[in-house]
Amino acid sequence: MKRKILDCLMILICFILQTTLFKSLAFASIAPNILLIYTVSMGFMQGKKEGLLVGFFSGLLIDVFYGDLFGFYALIYMYMGYFSGFFCKIYFDEDIKVPMLLVAGNDLLYSFFVYFTRFMLRGRINLLSYFQSVIMPELVYTVLITIILYRIFYAINHRLQEKEMKGKRSSWLRG
Repeated sequence: MKRKILDCLMILICFILQTTLFKSLAFASIAPNILLIYTVSMGFMQGKKEGLLVGFFSGLLIDVFYGDLFGFYALIYMYMGYFSGFFCKIYFDEDIKVPMLLVAGNDLLYSFFVYFTRFMLRGRINLLSYFQSVIMPELVYTVLITIILYRIFYAINHRLQEKEMKGKRSSWLRG
């Protein structure tokens, strides 16, 4: 129950940071995707189900406040969290390389999916310009922010796992 409450709180905090603080720290109107980092991190650390749920609610929050088509971002984030959960089996403590690659790959796929569904279908076909001016700067900025935020998410997750394991061990000792 604590994990679900913490996930809801973390999604809200990430959303607020993404839409306020990091919008003001944007370079050339490009801001990092904090909710993507959290979704990928939770999928990577906790597995497919946790990644799917965190991704769905992160995307739903974006849909409610900024989406034109309801459920569009919820579906994208849900898939990102779910597929990041496949890498849970190779999860190593404090290893930052795999999460950075996952965030980079998911951000790249996310950006291309948004381009194809939001811009190309409207007749804006200049992919190279969009790639150079939007996709690559956001990818680099998001990956750099991942270095900092992943360590925070890892510490929170590690502390919560210790408390969950401590609670499980104490219930066995009582029985």
